[in-house]
Amino acid sequence: MTDSTALPIAPQAPARSWMITNPLEVALVEWGPADGPPLVLVHGGGDFARSFDGFAPLLAAAGWRVVAWDQRGHGDSARAELYGWSAELRDLVGVLQALPSGPHPLIGHSKGGVLALDVAAARPDLVRAVVAIDGFIRRIYPPRPPEETAERWLDLQRGGRSARGGTAAELADGRQAANPRLNRAWIDHLVQVGATRHDDGNWSWKIDPAAFPLPPHAVSLDASLRRMAALRCPLLALKAGVEEAIAGQPAADILAAHLPPLGRLEVLDGLGHFAHVEDPGRVAELALSFLDHLGE
Repeated sequence: MTDSTALPIAPQAPARSWMITNPLEVALVEWGPADGPPLVLVHGGGDFARSFDGFAPLLAAAGWRVVAWDQRGHGDSARAELYGWSAELRDLVGVLQALPSGPHPLIGHSKGGVLALDVAAARPDLVRAVVAIDGFIRRIYPPRPPEETAERWLDLQRGGRSARGGTAAELADGRQAANPRLNRAWIDHLVQVGATRHDDGNWSWKIDPAAFPLPPHAVSLDASLRRMAALRCPLLALKAGVEEAIAGQPAADILAAHLPPLGRLEVLDGLGHFAHVEDPGRVAELALSFLDHLGE
């Protein structure tokens, strides 16, 4: 368990922000030199670009132009009428195409790792390499009847798709319950940069509840692993050493058996699903070493 009162590294606000239309409005932020080589960060479900406030500056300090964006329905990007995996993939392609000519390396966490792997498989011309942080397949959910999934979608529509609100402390309490390994100082920071304060004094996350994918997923576990194994670009797979239910990822031995020819697996002993938040220095060092050797 991490220290609940101290941040491992002080968060640093992005140096720049901008928007693209793809065709949805997508909000991007950047750290590091504007003329540096682009390095794209892909956040997980329920997060946002500013969730990299502790990790991204370490990459930027090495000279990278670190670019992250709010996925549709998250943060400052627009909400969509309907959500789907194909649309998420198109958004990532649009971000890559808005940058100077690539290909560029991607670092994805959780759902963001899967997005990065899928785009790397589909558009190798845009992706130079992938670092996946505990994100290799769509999250494994227990089976549930189709009618339960349909009811969940209807409930979101009946509720006006409004994110659950409360005081800043209540939002932080909820996030702490979902991510017990993260320290409270970090979670309080997330509330400040990823939630909105309303006129009545209450807060709500800048996330559309309908943006979360409802199981079952169209792509099976086996198909996801086969796709990863066929990847043609270099892959650094960073697997959490501490298993957490929120991750829903395969065990290390399964991943090792499905690495692509240019893939390498590192198990992060002592770190959980949010490894880049628990110990950003350690994860950044591994990622930077991997990126430094791409040209060899």
